[in-house]
Amino acid sequence: MQLQVISVVNSRHSGEFPFSPRTQLTWLGCADSRVLLTVMTYNVGNGLALPQRLVALLRESDADLVGLQELTAAQALALQAELANLYPYQVLTPTGFTGKGVLSRYPVVSEERLELYPDRPDVRATVEVEGTRLNFLVAHPPPPGLSSLRLNFHPLAVSQLDTLATLALEHAPSVLVGDFNMTPRNPIYARFVAAGLEDAFATTGAGLGLTFPKRLGHSARIRHRLHGFPLRLVTRFDYIWTTPGLQAESAWVGADAGSDHLPVLARVVLPPV
Repeated sequence: MQLQVISVVNSRHSGEFPFSPRTQLTWLGCADSRVLLTVMTYNVGNGLALPQRLVALLRESDADLVGLQELTAAQALALQAELANLYPYQVLTPTGFTGKGVLSRYPVVSEERLELYPDRPDVRATVEVEGTRLNFLVAHPPPPGLSSLRLNFHPLAVSQLDTLATLALEHAPSVLVGDFNMTPRNPIYARFVAAGLEDAFATTGAGLGLTFPKRLGHSARIRHRLHGFPLRLVTRFDYIWTTPGLQAESAWVGADAGSDHLPVLARVVLPPV
């Protein structure tokens, strides 16, 4: 089954959401309450994360808002069938390497495909979180190519990344997540930071936060039978970026569900309404 369009799965709840008590923070001595949101990004490996392992990981993660990349139809069907109660709001484009997904405990009030790179749409969703409209973007630019003996993003990918940063900053509060196919040494990373975006793991995580490669993945160019061959993690391609006004409280690398990437999670405090 190929679901080619973004769809929102309506909530089975009416006015009640499956939040854990810790998501609401009341600060002593203050009149306002702030919401603590657990966000996850995960490249699910174009099917490498088997549906049942993916479902189990998401259940155990306690994430409130999830952005997925490289989502397949089989994975999407499992999410719809088994996680509709946990994530009553789902935005899914299960097209394999170009696939994306948004899973949310909170209402998705709008969503759109962002055609910023040919045949590789990103996803933008507006999520209503306890009175705050959060701009949530899920991205997956193509990997850099070899140019002048260096790995460089294609100019269209640079434009894609610049537009994503602009959309996040101009429609704050925003969380921008995804597999960005770049290390923290990439010039684009420095441009994001200079523009005002904050890398949640760099700010609050411990260690190097390596997420790739967990194992040999599928290739769009080369066919092979070594899928799942274990490898040593060497870098971090996966990020949770926040805009000014959002406060990352903690960040960590999540458990393995079979993909060539590992997930990244962060707890983010939303500004008071």
